[in-house]
Amino acid sequence: MKTYATSIPRLDEFLNGGLRPYTITILWAYPGIENAPFAYQALMERLESGDTCIYINQSKMSSAVENEIEHYGWSIKPYKENEKIFFLDAYSSLINAKSEERFSVKNSRDPKEITKTLDNVFDFTGPGHTLVIYDSLSTMIDHCGDNSIDELREWKEIFKEKNATGIFLFTEWQYDKKILNKLRLISDAIVQLKAIEEKVILREFFIVSKVNWDGKTKKGISVPFKIAAPGGVKVYIPKILVTGAYNSGKSSFVHSASTRAVSVDRVGTTIALDHGHVDYAGFSVDLFGTPGQERFDPILELLGGESLGVIAMVDSTNPQSLIRVKTMLEKSKSVGLPVVIAANKADLEGAMSPDEIREKMSLPAEIPIIQVTAEDLSKVKEGEPAKLKEEQVHEVLDALFNKIV
Repeated sequence: MKTYATSIPRLDEFLNGGLRPYTITILWAYPGIENAPFAYQALMERLESGDTCIYINQSKMSSAVENEIEHYGWSIKPYKENEKIFFLDAYSSLINAKSEERFSVKNSRDPKEITKTLDNVFDFTGPGHTLVIYDSLSTMIDHCGDNSIDELREWKEIFKEKNATGIFLFTEWQYDKKILNKLRLISDAIVQLKAIEEKVILREFFIVSKVNWDGKTKKGISVPFKIAAPGGVKVYIPKILVTGAYNSGKSSFVHSASTRAVSVDRVGTTIALDHGHVDYAGFSVDLFGTPGQERFDPILELLGGESLGVIAMVDSTNPQSLIRVKTMLEKSKSVGLPVVIAANKADLEGAMSPDEIREKMSLPAEIPIIQVTAEDLSKVKEGEPAKLKEEQVHEVLDALFNKIV
């Protein structure tokens, strides 16, 4: 069956390729969590793919929606000019204001009028696929009554007739359980947006808790995210540890992988603090490098705290360093976390193969070992980390991201 990608990292994977025709997916947020950026990102993906979009705004002015989309680095102006996006204004009448939109509802407290107007908008969308975004079901319930959500069944019939798909925003305030259960039954997919507080750190994550088609809803799978402006929704991994023995290439990896990176130098050697930020493949990640010398072992546990994954650098030309790497993993409390081994200097004489490294370190088969090499050693400046080949660095990141999320 046809799928419609959202471009939101990992979400399309859990939805088995994306949204499905004639369905309603609810972005089910808990108070304090933004769900609109998820809808905006899916909106832009569908517009850029050639679809038409109808945005039903009932919680804010359509101009405010457009400004928010621009805030995240996108523009819908060319699509408005080409009549690829239409606003259905169901908000202005709530505040007794005159609508400036081509399509509007005179009585926004009447869900049947919204349905009738939506059906009229489809006369202008053309024969292709249309994405319908409704902002928001919470406003509908608050202003139109508890029974208003029964109208969603009528909307799904319209979607079948008009070749459309719906993304509906909802915030779970203190609604009656009957309302919440009805929403769960009417929806075809639910993406829950939650937050968890760890000490003083507040992390947001989403869970695909329902998919009527062939998707993944394994219990407990949560995806941490952040919303960047510009950039939109990104999978957020707040801390990945990059560890390894002295001279294994930790600084080279952090600087090669990062959009921006810094090192703390003392007496000509990095003592601990390589810190880099990675924006890659829809992920937003902070990398923290550790010192390799044994005299800094007492701070390894501190550096390893709250890490979600580990990249362990090994020097392929130095078999004696491999035991040191295993010791560092233990001291940094990394045992049990997702781990990828980056075998540096793999192109130099005497370099061990991945199979040799696995055997010498007694590593289980599920831990990937990926070879990395410098781009051009002749260009390395004294005191600066070598630049590693980009495709190999990305292979390491991809392997770890797939283990974490």
